[in-house]
Amino acid sequence: MPAALVENSQVICEVWASNLEEEMRKIREIVLSYSYIAMDTEFPGVVVRPIGEFRSSIDYQYQLLRCNVDLLKIIQLGLTFTNEKGEYPSGINTWQFNFKFNLTYKKEKVNNDTCVA
Repeated sequence: MPAALVENSQVICEVWASNLEEEMRKIREIVLSYSYIAMDTEFPGVVVRPIGEFRSSIDYQYQLLRCNVDLLKIIQLGLTFTNEKGEYPSGINTWQFNFKFNLTYKKEKVNNDTCVA
């Protein structure tokens, strides 16, 4: 799979089922010297909204995120590796794992006391 260049030193590799084993092998090697890992997750969006009273807009935003993460399945996981000095390994240093995407969810999982679809 071709890797995408984001910045001068950051190279991203897209991971799918077809190259999962190969990229996991590379990660097992990289993590020996670059053991600091930043993680990013992506979910398909917003399908429910929290209901009730909230202490602040930050609390509302947290509950909005929590309700949807509890219901939906992750669609992408990103891992970026650095060393203790924040330096990236040469070559690929970020892997984006892509999962099967399906926006359906089980409505019976919605807690009607805290979230509304």
